[in-house]
Amino acid sequence: MSFIVVMAELIPKEGAEEKLIPLAEALVEATLKEEGNIGYKCLRSITDGTFTFVEEWESVEALSDHLNSTHFKLFSKESADLAEDMEIKVLSAEEVNLYE
Repeated sequence: MSFIVVMAELIPKEGAEEKLIPLAEALVEATLKEEGNIGYKCLRSITDGTFTFVEEWESVEALSDHLNSTHFKLFSKESADLAEDMEIKVLSAEEVNLYE
């Protein structure tokens, strides 16, 4: 089975990390309820405060719906002034069973 994996790395501006946490929490909570979402989590680096969103989607269409959702647009708007930079990688992937 193939699916879409997204790794979005958000580098916060200095001092903005704590302001981003509630925004990220709200985004994750709403996104986990979306149709076509397999998994969605936000990880925060303990070394530099970078936020990494790790996402799994059933299809490109499900990811597209997410990018057009109200909660994603709100997060994008509210986090824009708090982020130094953002890098996004999108992969079409399939799980490898290493223990067969």
